[in-house]
Parts: sequence; structure tokens; C-alpha cells
Amino acid sequence: MTNQKRPAVRGQQAIAYYRVSSAGQVNTDYDPEGISLPAQRVACNERARELGVVLVDEYLDPGRSGKSIDQRPAFQEMIARIKADPTIKHVFVYALSRFARNRYDDAIMMMTLERLGVQLHSATERNLDASPAGQAMHGMIAVFNEYQVRVSGEDIKYKMGQKAMKGGTVTIAPLGYLNVREQFEGREVRTVIVDPERGPLVTLAFELYATGKFNFHTLRDALTEAGLRTKPTKRWSARPISVHKIGDLLKDRYYLGLVTYEGEEYQGRHEPLVSQDLFDQVQRVLYTERQAGARHRVHNHYLKGLVWCDRCQRRLIITPGKSKTGVTYFYYICRGRQDRSCDLPYLSVADVEDAIERFYINIQLSEEFRGTVQARLDDALSSTTDSTRRLHAQYERQLKELNQREDGLLDLVGDPDWPKDKLTAKMRAVREERAQIEARLAERDLPLNEGYEVMTTVLRLLEDPQSLYRRSGNRARKVLNKAVFTRLYLDKVHAGPVVTADDLNEPFATAVTAHRAWSLGETVDEVLAERATRVAPARESGASLTGGAASSGFTTTASPNIVLADECSSKAVVVEVAGIEPASSGTEPGLLRAEPAACFSAPSDTQAS
Repeated sequence: MTNQKRPAVRGQQAIAYYRVSSAGQVNTDYDPEGISLPAQRVACNERARELGVVLVDEYLDPGRSGKSIDQRPAFQEMIARIKADPTIKHVFVYALSRFARNRYDDAIMMMTLERLGVQLHSATERNLDASPAGQAMHGMIAVFNEYQVRVSGEDIKYKMGQKAMKGGTVTIAPLGYLNVREQFEGREVRTVIVDPERGPLVTLAFELYATGKFNFHTLRDALTEAGLRTKPTKRWSARPISVHKIGDLLKDRYYLGLVTYEGEEYQGRHEPLVSQDLFDQVQRVLYTERQAGARHRVHNHYLKGLVWCDRCQRRLIITPGKSKTGVTYFYYICRGRQDRSCDLPYLSVADVEDAIERFYINIQLSEEFRGTVQARLDDALSSTTDSTRRLHAQYERQLKELNQREDGLLDLVGDPDWPKDKLTAKMRAVREERAQIEARLAERDLPLNEGYEVMTTVLRLLEDPQSLYRRSGNRARKVLNKAVFTRLYLDKVHAGPVVTADDLNEPFATAVTAHRAWSLGETVDEVLAERATRVAPARESGASLTGGAASSGFTTTASPNIVLADECSSKAVVVEVAGIEPASSGTEPGLLRAEPAACFSAPSDTQAS
């Protein structure tokens, strides 16, 4: 019968701690623990038998980094067990690198074990005992382990940077792609391919959102119905994509074919799922929705993000309220009311809708103004067309000359007096010049044509914008509001909410501002004509007017004498009439103050311009 070695000290017990750095080191063999963990167990058990200590438990951290003990749950459980169980006097590890890989953690844990009267044993580093030499060796190994971690980290970081610069993907491929291994010239290469199942659905997500008709919730529902599911993992099965992930997906530039590493972008080797134009359109929709403050929640009104308080210049938000009978109503309130910095009363949503509809009369362009502008646009297009026709003929002549020059160079091919490299350079120069001329031909009248079409469309839309707005549904109203206005400022008077000012988007801002100045000039002309009629008898009797009032003619050419506050008809406008009387403040003679009555409480059928 073989005598078994008993524990050195009766009642002393030990536990063991095993760890591997990455999940790839487990589940790689018939044993689910892989190869490393069982090997560590064998070594620790053998070392415990040599010291006559009984291992009563073990703690495993499979696939955990050794960079910090905070990231290892089993290690934390082991320390808690040691503190709670005074019979544990020994801890066994395969090597110090399995215990701690930075000097700080090593020092802290060694002090903790020392206070608890627990000794650490390494199965492979057997000279680490409590002697001064053993402690010195322990410290040197701890320093070397930390150095090795840092060197390995820098090496991996450098290699990942090099891979990214060459277009490789250094992370797990996002939804719509698959990480695969391919054989290339006899070796295995890790690369990324388009997921045939999810890739087309990711492209569909961009296409749907670019229409502006979807928010994150409705887009998620549409994609789920189309069959989009996340990639299954060891922990989670495939499931519908979350709303949060929808936002991340729509902003991910990886789908453009780009790889980002350490803040730098590189052209990737993977196939892009969206074009640059489609991606830019999606970002515009995202920016517009978020900048306007219109977040898609339960109360998604078509005016959200558009209406602002005129008193404190803060945004109006929708809030529900209940009547005494329990009926729910919705109101607009100023953000300033929440911190008691504004006293704007609650505004009924229905009343605000009516105020916006009434205000649309203020951006209507008169028939005479539209006719004048359209005529000038037509003249500009016609004159420019003649110029471009002559330019086109000139470009055609240049192309013909280049073709003849190229034919002459081709005839010289094979001539020993003309070196091949010299002929090649001349041919390249001819082709580059021809490409430039052809590009000019393609774009010669594009900007003018686009500008003409845009302004013509603006004139047509503002012929009767109020009627157009009334006939539109909520979705069309939202589009129209965002196209015309940046903000609309509201206040409350006795009659209810009114629009007091507007911020216009281009090109509507240019057209409406010009019309307001033009209309004001016509009004001043009428006043001057009336005044000239009244003072005609005075002229006949020899009386004189300072500056000569006979020169009325206050038209748009006199625009320097017109001062439009904030370029908006909703503000008081002071017009200085030069040549009548000296300018002065207040309402002295010589100043005409125009008040925008239509901006405040104009009925829907009132014509105010």
C-alpha cells in the first residue's frame, strides 16, 4: 500500500485560480475548456501535492483579459471567499501572469493575501517563496509581465493600424456583413463579405429613411416585417434590431466602404452597401429632424420644432392636459415656463394651427411682382443661352483641332526621329485637354438652368401659398413648413395666438424679402404722388418745397432708403423718404411708419402685403 503525503499543517486548505486571455482559447478541443485550462489544473494539482496542501475549490476566468483584476469576476469571487473563509491559507496559480499582469494589481493583491495570512504559489515559478530573494524575484517577474502586456498591446495596435490603412476591417463586421476566412494563394485570409441575407435589408433601411417618411420606430417595424434580424451569437439568438441600433446604423460610415481606426478614415476593401448620395441624404434627414427638435414620440405634431416663443426666443413644446370631464387636450407651452423665465400662456394646438394658416398670406407674392421677376428670369436665360451657344461653338472648334492634332501624332508613331516617351506625353496632354473641354460642355449652362427652375418653382408656390397650405394634409404641411421657414415666432393677444415674426429658408427668403421691399416702395410712391397732388396749388402760387417733392419715383431702385427691421414684415418698418424733409426720430414729418397689421390678427381672407 502506497503511503500518501498528508497536508503539511492540519486544517490548512487551498484554492486554485485559472485564466486564459481570450475566448478563442476555450471550446477549441473535445473538452469545452479547451487545452490551456486543463493544463493549468494539472500543474496546480501536482504542485499542491508536492507541498502537502489539499485543493478544496477552484475559480476559472475563461476568456478574460489579465490587464486588470477589475475585469475578472471569478477572481473577485475568489478574494471574497478567502476573506470569508479563514481556513483557506494557500492560492495556487499556473504562473504569476495568470494572477496579475500589472505591478499595481500585483502589489495590492499580495498585500491583501499577506494581511489574510494566505500564501501565493506558482506552479511553474517554484523559487517564489517568502524569502528576500523570492520576493525580489516576484517583483521582477511582475515588472516583466506588465512590460510584456504593454509591448503586446502596442504591437497589436500597430498591426491593426496597418491593416486599417490597407482597407482591412479590424473589428467585428457590422450588421449586413460577415467575417469570413478565405484561402488566398495557399494561405488563410480573414476578410469581410456582404451578408446575402441582411445586406440588402440594410440598404433598404437607408433608402426608406431617406424618404423622410419614417422615424426610428416605424423604420424598425418595417425592417422587422421585411425579415431583418441581428446576427446570432453564442449568448443571444437572432432578434429584431433595436431602435437604438437603428440610429447607430444610419450614421455608420462603414456602409460607405470606409474603415475608421483611431479617428482616421481609410478606404476599405469591403463592398459598400450605400452610395455617397444616399448616405448624405440620410444625414440631412437626421440633421433636420434633430436640429428642429422634432423627436418622434407619442405626440408627433407636424408643427413640432417649427414654432418658437417671441417673448423669450425658446422653443414651444406640446404637452397634454385634461379637462374637468376627463377629456385630453393638447397645448403648446414655452420651454421658459419650465424654469419660470417666461410668462407666455398655454396655446391651444388648434389655435396655433389656425395662426400658422393665417400667416401664410404674408409670404404671398403679388401678380405684378411675379410677372416682373419671371420676365427678368426669362431675359437672363435667353441672353445667357445665346452666350452659351457661341461658347459651345468655340468648344466644338477646339475639339476638332485637338482631334486633328491627335491624328497627326498618331502618324508619327514608329518614326525613329520621335521618341516613344515624347509622343506618349504629347498624346496624354491632348487627351487631358479634350477631357477638360468635354466637361465644360457638359456643365456650361447647368447652374443657370437649375437656378431658373428653382426661382420659377418658388414663384409658382408663392402665387397663393395660403390656399395651397389649406388644401394640404398634415404630412404635406410639415414638408412645406420646413421648406419655407426655419422658425415661426408666436405670441398671444386678446384674439389668441398670432405669428409675430418669421425666419425664412432660402430661396424663399430672397423672394419674400424682395417682395416686401418692393411692395413698400410702391406704397411710398403712392404717398408721394398724393402729397404732390395736394401741394400743386402751392407750387402754382410760387411756394417751394425743400428738396423738390416733384421727384417721386420711389421704386425698388431706391432700396437704400428703405430700412426693413430683420427683413420681416412682422416688424415695424421705418421708411426714410429722402428729399422731402430732414430725417428725424419718432413720427416726425418725413417718416412713414408701416405697421404690419396682417401679421397680427389678419383673418384668413384678408389680403395683406
